[in-house]
Amino acid sequence: MRNSGTNLARCLAVALLPLAPAAALAQSSLTELAQPWYNPYGIAPLEIFSQDRDVLQLHAGLEFEHHSNLFALPDGVNPYAIYGKSKRADTMVRGLVGVTFDRQVSLQRFRLDASVLPVKMLEYSRFDNVGFSGGGHWDWAIGRPYFGTLGVRLTRAATPFGNYYIDRDNIERRAKVYGSAGMRLTPDLAVFVGADSETLDNSYSGVQSADYRFLSTEAGVRFSRAGARTVDLVWRRTSGDYPNRQVFDTLGNLLPGAIDNEFTQNAFLARLQVRPSDDSTFGGQIGYTKRKFDNVSQRDFSGPTAGVNIEWRPTGLLTMRAELIRDIQSEELLTASYVDQTTLRLRPSFRLSGKIVLNGLASVMRASYKGDPSVTTGPTRKDDYRVFGLGLGYEYSRTIRVNLDARRVTRTSNVASVEFDDNVVSASVLASF
Repeated sequence: MRNSGTNLARCLAVALLPLAPAAALAQSSLTELAQPWYNPYGIAPLEIFSQDRDVLQLHAGLEFEHHSNLFALPDGVNPYAIYGKSKRADTMVRGLVGVTFDRQVSLQRFRLDASVLPVKMLEYSRFDNVGFSGGGHWDWAIGRPYFGTLGVRLTRAATPFGNYYIDRDNIERRAKVYGSAGMRLTPDLAVFVGADSETLDNSYSGVQSADYRFLSTEAGVRFSRAGARTVDLVWRRTSGDYPNRQVFDTLGNLLPGAIDNEFTQNAFLARLQVRPSDDSTFGGQIGYTKRKFDNVSQRDFSGPTAGVNIEWRPTGLLTMRAELIRDIQSEELLTASYVDQTTLRLRPSFRLSGKIVLNGLASVMRASYKGDPSVTTGPTRKDDYRVFGLGLGYEYSRTIRVNLDARRVTRTSNVASVEFDDNVVSASVLASF
């Protein structure tokens, strides 16, 4: 951020925080395939492997994606001051080469995957990069009473555009190691404990204050009935450490003093996986979270948090998926110290024929900047982020799929300088063998 040192960079950088999940969403179609069962909510990975998956599969894909406003700049702002060119639009080409392995051996289940994702920019070639994702997961069991998980995931990817306004690549290296162990007290009731470690390292020194080390432990009780209903009541504790103290805020302004962002967090959660009928499922977690910062009490937070998803198939042709997420992100501005985010996302899907599917996307997010650190005064910023899209999927054969997609991305705010819009169109092909 402070690399450019220009007033324009400072003006633009105020837009970065709510764009992080949105930019990831707008650039996710092939990237998601490189992380087939990563779950940000706790230890147990999100299960999307089907029971009849081949033991070994190879994947290859290619995607073209065009943005009318690649860097999410406000109207009238020329990117030349930061990026050296005046074009706001660009097309990126992504590739995917990967392999997955999934095998059941008696009571044990093993899953491994590795993917390489090269990215080429046709106009802004300085942002060309090669991403990577790889990991393994073991569902283990000893007899009937003892069960658990053990896994690891490593990723390497460029920061999505809009997170930071810097004139170079920033490569994020993430690592997650997790494990859990449980014991069944009755066929329906079990107790369990778990632990996980998560790290982030940024390659560019200007944003290394965002590097973190999270260590979490949890314990809970699980009720499961006939594989159609699972409810976990969980206490989860996280210790967060940012090894590089923050000296500049996200506007590039020098803070009054270096900030140590260490925190401790306690959460009481109810995790649910419920299948009310053959045509509907409900999963996710709802709970109460309390985060306390050791040295910046203005950033303390307490309140309900949630991450739930619902899938409903009212007919054989129509499927509706809905997600509701309420979470917090920490950030140091001169007028705010964390962002309270609430997101509602709808994904309808309608099968036009045996091989053609029409997909829709409607996503709205409210981001409220709170926790004034009392450095200065200013309005409470509130952003509304909207994504509306339509896509067409064609199953050319059992192993080859083609997708066309168009999205409209907008953000409105009570701070006019952060408003923007972006039109995105993409085409991709994915083959699995």
